Amino acid sequence: MKKFDNNYIPEQEILEEMWSEDDYQDEAEVDIRNLYENDKKGVYYSRQLCIKFEKKYYHWVTERTVRYLKDLGYLKLIIRKRKERGSINFYIHHSNRYPKRKINEIEKIINEYSEERISRSCGRQAEILFCLGLLKKGFRVIAEGAREFEGKKWEKTEHNFDFIFERDEIYYGCEIKNTLDYIDKDEFDIKIEMCEFFKIRPMFIMRFAPKTWIEQNNKKKGYCMIFETKIFELSQIELVEKIKNVLGLPVICSRGIPEGIIIRFENWHKRQKV
Repeated sequence: MKKFDNNYIPEQEILEEMWSEDDYQDEAEVDIRNLYENDKKGVYYSRQLCIKFEKKYYHWVTERTVRYLKDLGYLKLIIRKRKERGSINFYIHHSNRYPKRKINEIEKIINEYSEERISRSCGRQAEILFCLGLLKKGFRVIAEGAREFEGKKWEKTEHNFDFIFERDEIYYGCEIKNTLDYIDKDEFDIKIEMCEFFKIRPMFIMRFAPKTWIEQNNKKKGYCMIFETKIFELSQIELVEKIKNVLGLPVICSRGIPEGIIIRFENWHKRQKV
């Protein structure tokens, strides 16, 4: 690797993982360069790039590589300040002289799907659909928004479980995250710790997650259900089409969860012992 971006300071919790992934930065650099060489007028923002390559590289590997290419002068960084939710970092090819129109188009879509009402509706839609899918397979909702279970109360932090599910006397403390980003690592670790406290199994239902985090949960006899595509309410079909066609992000309006996702979990559940 030619150079490390000293401006990027990772969170302590994932530092060791990042060191172990440095070998992938050279590969990520090739892929990102190819992307821009094939479309020198292309405009991409940081989250979009991370998701575009997430099946090959962790988000933080792509992010660090993009910043490295910016430091080299291969990419230009254009920052758009927002009244709320910080700023958006756009990256363009160094030869791209007229990115403003495309940036404006992308920013408008980002602002639309980032609205609080949209984010909340996406979260609730995923909760409804996954609960229905699990209920059909005989899982019971024991509690919602819970931080108490069988006479014990979690008081170390203010966190709670989205749901506690049960079937065959096996209990799951479940977190459902219908977001483009990874779940916050601190929250991920805390939910596992909460499950250990209550002596139940950690269950995460997420669009995507690093494989090392999934393996961490597996070691705690937990399960990660990955569904890859962010779910929107049916009323948001026009917005979803814009997100797919303009940004190329994995989004969908859905009436239900693909049965295969639930069946894989059910089959795994059947192999477990109380």
